[in-house]
Amino acid sequence: MFTLFLVIALALYGSALYLTAKRKMIKRIQALEQNLQGYLDVMTQMAEIQKKSHQKISANFEDLEERIMDLSVPSHDANLPLERRHRVLTLARQGVALEDIVKRLKAPVGETELILNLQKYMGGDKSQASLMNEQVSPYV
Repeated sequence: MFTLFLVIALALYGSALYLTAKRKMIKRIQALEQNLQGYLDVMTQMAEIQKKSHQKISANFEDLEERIMDLSVPSHDANLPLERRHRVLTLARQGVALEDIVKRLKAPVGETELILNLQKYMGGDKSQASLMNEQVSPYV
């Protein structure tokens, strides 16, 4: 009888220890989950800040490129390569179709496509002009 009582007491004591250990483990897991959620929130905020910074910097680069293009044009002679490049890119940024650019500037189609493709290749134009060029140009 005493042995049975001892076995039952040990079983109850063992289950009490198990439940105590289980509660401690659950509390630790909950604390870790809270920490992870906090880290996730901070990282999400950092990603948003980086995204906004990237957008600002990208916009500034486009503005700078446009200013450089305006300043680098030596004259209004459309036969000069730099002037023609400037005019092609300006019209493309305004959303003018490739065929219309060719007609307006009386420029060869291949040269106009080359200018637009080089601009896209150099990574300087993610605007409507590069998207238009991808759709229109059969030579790329």
